[in-house]
Amino acid sequence: MAGQGRLQPVALGCLLLMALAAVVVAAVSFGVSELPVRHALSLLVSPDGSPDSALVWDVRLPRALLAVMIGANLAVAGVLIQTLTRNPLASPQTFGINAGASLVIVLCLIALPELRGAGTVWPAFVGAAAVGLAMWALSVSGAMNDMKLALAGISIQLVLAALVQAILIANNAAQDIVYWLAGSINGAQWEKVWIILPFTLIGSGAALLAGRHFGVLALDETTGLSLGQNARRVGGLAAFLIVVLAGSAVAVSGPIGFIGLLVPHIIRRLAGGDQLTLIALSAIAGPLLLNAADLLGRVAAYPQEMPVGIVTALIGAPAFLLILWRQRAR
Repeated sequence: MAGQGRLQPVALGCLLLMALAAVVVAAVSFGVSELPVRHALSLLVSPDGSPDSALVWDVRLPRALLAVMIGANLAVAGVLIQTLTRNPLASPQTFGINAGASLVIVLCLIALPELRGAGTVWPAFVGAAAVGLAMWALSVSGAMNDMKLALAGISIQLVLAALVQAILIANNAAQDIVYWLAGSINGAQWEKVWIILPFTLIGSGAALLAGRHFGVLALDETTGLSLGQNARRVGGLAAFLIVVLAGSAVAVSGPIGFIGLLVPHIIRRLAGGDQLTLIALSAIAGPLLLNAADLLGRVAAYPQEMPVGIVTALIGAPAFLLILWRQRAR
């Protein structure tokens, strides 16, 4: 029986990896200039310097890989924030962390127009950390239940988003900033892949290595200490990783919502609530969902493209209401 219990997550992981590979191949093949799948695969294996090869390697592959890393970051951050706050409605978006990162980035871009690339990551960390700390303080105060805390986070997110819009209007901001705020990976380049890569490796890697320890966050401090675990240290590590993962994702793509909320819920239903399993499978399912949403945005608006943040919002908002209704029913 134990072996069967461990087999399910392995089987699910294999299915998710195969689905992710299929979606990435589709993402590399489909676009305004459509390529046959077999031709796209041959160019991935053996680039030949042709225009099609440049399209695959310089445009579509970095976009697909960027979606993989952003999806992994947001999904793992969602697992961690739900574990840290013990709130199934928590996510980088519903707790305003994405909006906090966006606000500080926009302020820095207005004040320092030459700020680009990796320079936007550090302002994102500041904004994400400030809002995350405020929401964590509300969470541990015990003054609000799960639903009220989620609604408070959404209120903070709306206020910060309104501030961002006011700043952009007052400063006649460039169109590319407005488009970035919709949550977009259009025009992704290898530069953005290299920017987010170390934060994805460090953040997701540390979350996996410490995965079994995060279960202590569901226990009271006395019980945790009796098991040889320090809940404050584990919680501090989780908070740090949330800021790194969510902040770096916002820096390269803008605020993309609902990945961090939906993916942990889907994986819990399919594979149970073991923290290490949840983190590992979410790190695969997040990229799958984001790449699929990006592909859907290309198909739905063909020959134009819909920002992936709009697609995830259209999918995620009804799902969030369903989760909210189920929590209320309990």
